[in-house]
Amino acid sequence: MDPPPLGEVARRAGGGLGRRTVLAGALALSACGPKAQSQPIPADLPPLRSVAPFRVGACVQALHLDDPALAALLVREVSQLTPEWQMKMEYIVQPDGSFRFEAPDRIAAFARAHGMGLLGHNLVWYAQTPEAFQRLDENRIGFADAYRNYIHAVAGRYRGQVVGWDVVNEPVAEDGNGWRDSLWAQRLGAFEHIALAYRTAHEADPDAVLLLNDYNLEYFPKKRATYLNLAERLLASGAPLTGLGAQMHVAADVPPGEITRMIRDLASLGLPIHVSELDVSLTRAENKLLSRAELQRRQTAVYAEAAEAFMALPERQRFAFTLWGLRDRDSWLRAENAADAPAVFDDAGRPKAGAAALVDAFQGRRPQA
Repeated sequence: MDPPPLGEVARRAGGGLGRRTVLAGALALSACGPKAQSQPIPADLPPLRSVAPFRVGACVQALHLDDPALAALLVREVSQLTPEWQMKMEYIVQPDGSFRFEAPDRIAAFARAHGMGLLGHNLVWYAQTPEAFQRLDENRIGFADAYRNYIHAVAGRYRGQVVGWDVVNEPVAEDGNGWRDSLWAQRLGAFEHIALAYRTAHEADPDAVLLLNDYNLEYFPKKRATYLNLAERLLASGAPLTGLGAQMHVAADVPPGEITRMIRDLASLGLPIHVSELDVSLTRAENKLLSRAELQRRQTAVYAEAAEAFMALPERQRFAFTLWGLRDRDSWLRAENAADAPAVFDDAGRPKAGAAALVDAFQGRRPQA
């Protein structure tokens, strides 16, 4: 995904979540951020997948699998893959309405060959409205039928291969005031198209975890409240929503404790949680007075806080922890700014302090000052 620049923290909207306290007592989450890793990175740092008591994921494009070094790093470090964009409508739906699956099939085959989970990403996104849907001839097929047919075709193709689906991606308005407008909302109803997507995905793949995925939930409490209200309405309607995804594209200067509070609030509904697209940008930091070294220190602290907050969840609520790119050079943020280094492995695939912080957190250790 490519969210807009992060908003100023001072502009964050209000919105308390005090009524969602069902699991608050079960979460021993710190409200203050963890200390940054300042010790040397161990030469024998164990793979992330070997120390995490849940699936650790990374996003990937089919072309990445042609890079032997990256393919080897993926096999070593992660146990789940998310197609970065090649399982979205922009890739699958052709102008004539036909579907193509070459790239997602290749990613699925790689995951299967290496015993990895596969996360389907995604079925419905407000930002993608293929030409074939826009000019649909309803004398031949109704819009709702075409919508259901697409979900059945894609989710059904990977039935039994995916561990879960981001069924609806980024449904909440940027400012938290309601839900996003889209072709799907206009034609099928703002809430109805979302509920229909979950019901149809469940028909196509009854065993997959069906997630709601969004971003900036740690920055904007109002958006987080709207997201949770949508989840509660889906559950009340009987829609088979079975997991919540927090993308977590954050900057290194995100205030300590914000990620912890966000994960605690999402956990209050009792559903499995997916840290779904984590990266920590240096160049998107709003505090331009911070040195590069201080931003790197804070980046490590952010990775540590995210992992510790996730580890503090009950075991049944830890769906997966996904990094949006393993190496700096492969990150979408590098394309935005060549000076950014948001990942936990450097361009050459060597672990950075963020990787060591994740290993410590996954093993239940807090980094030393």
